[in-house]
Amino acid sequence: MDKIAVIDLGSSRADLTLVKYTPAGNYVVYRQMSENIKIVDSFENDGMLNVAKTKEALEVLKMYRMICEANKITNILATVSSSLKSLKNYRSFLDEIYNSCGLKFRLMTPEEELSTLYSGVVNSLDIPKGVIAYISGGSVRLLQYNRRSILNSAVIDMGIYGLAKVLEEESDVSKACQIMTSKFREELDKIEWLKTIEPEYSLIGYGSVCNNIAILSRKIRKYPIDVNHNYVMSSDDFGAVYSLISSIEVSKNRRIKGTLMDRSDILASGTCMLKAIFDAMSFPTLTISTRGITEGLLNGTVIPNNMDRPANDMLGLSLSTIHAFNDDETSNSKQVSNLAVILFRQLKVLHKLPRSYSKVVRIAATLHDCGQRIKYVDHERNSFHIILNTEVLGATHREIALAAFVSANQMTNDFNLAEWIKYKDILLDEDLEAVKKLALIIRLAEALDKTHRSVVQDISCDILGDSVIMKTIVTMESGIEVREAQKSGPDFKKIFNKTLEVL
Repeated sequence: MDKIAVIDLGSSRADLTLVKYTPAGNYVVYRQMSENIKIVDSFENDGMLNVAKTKEALEVLKMYRMICEANKITNILATVSSSLKSLKNYRSFLDEIYNSCGLKFRLMTPEEELSTLYSGVVNSLDIPKGVIAYISGGSVRLLQYNRRSILNSAVIDMGIYGLAKVLEEESDVSKACQIMTSKFREELDKIEWLKTIEPEYSLIGYGSVCNNIAILSRKIRKYPIDVNHNYVMSSDDFGAVYSLISSIEVSKNRRIKGTLMDRSDILASGTCMLKAIFDAMSFPTLTISTRGITEGLLNGTVIPNNMDRPANDMLGLSLSTIHAFNDDETSNSKQVSNLAVILFRQLKVLHKLPRSYSKVVRIAATLHDCGQRIKYVDHERNSFHIILNTEVLGATHREIALAAFVSANQMTNDFNLAEWIKYKDILLDEDLEAVKKLALIIRLAEALDKTHRSVVQDISCDILGDSVIMKTIVTMESGIEVREAQKSGPDFKKIFNKTLEVL
């Protein structure tokens, strides 16, 4: 297992990401840091990075270099945002960084930034057609894609810091927000391809502004899952956030409680930018991506074959990554997942669930015993909380929540309806019965690999009038597996109203 560090120097902050990765291209972030460096202030002054800002940047980068050394990381991928090319002395600045910190930064082109942003987003969200909006300190990047191709892109040289200056001239926040929204809408109206966006396209937001808007939206909704990635808010949900921000006092010296941004004025300006985008193109929803440029750089560096296009099986890649970094050699998560998928297909006539539930099966089966990392006793309940807080790419929050409930109810007949009600806003009425059926399928799959020997290679189910004969195709003696699976007979009868016979 190798390590790599990514240092991204932008117009308003410097980010450090430490990553572990395998030769197969599975990687996980195990540490992240972000420090504010207001280089963007120099853009609108004399275009020169002054001594104070240079010193501040060097101190942060020296710290990042020491952290890399402490983690024994020699492979450092250091990039600089293309916006820094606006500085008249950017070359001497990069030279000083190299001389002081030993870090050789690569100045990215706008095209490279857009392509890495695209790679980071499309390989983490299962959205075939989208418009990505990356709102940052010095600019806004917009990108339209359709499945495996970038169709259009644009860079607007107006960032959250520049637009926030309106608040210095207009003390009425509500009126200032209207002005900022209108001002940014004028920039959007100059982009012709935005006027041709079709209804099937989804809006995807990336960047610190979008993250903080998601945090506020989840708090307003009392949303049960504390995860920003793949969080979907409706235009009404966004409207509630905009109304909140436009009705309170915002300033450089104040932050909004519960958010991560240190200045409420730049959160306000960023929110107005998103409102202008909503108004211009009438998107019904906004999906948040916490993965973008950093992950795009990693996709092009540590993943074989340069994954610049969506993975064929995003969920499978995500689950294999979880397996690679969390399971030991005794884990049977892959085998249980394989058997669960087979059972889901074989018993389709009985469970009558649509194919979309197969994602829930794969997640719940792969993570069926993850609670054992905490303790074995009652590990199904522990698995519930772990699954809810695990970043599973290619799955919606609803599918992840369902997988958590499926795992929690493998071995219990006492379904916790009080817990279920907490998630009523993201679950469907029919999901309750689905969970009970899928929990039984996971239990059967786990029983059929009780000895962790992968004895059962395939399953064939004959569904008769009042019974189901489950025939196992095995590689060796499987008496233990058959007996364990047969123990689920009473629950099988209760849920499917048929007698189970395992052979």
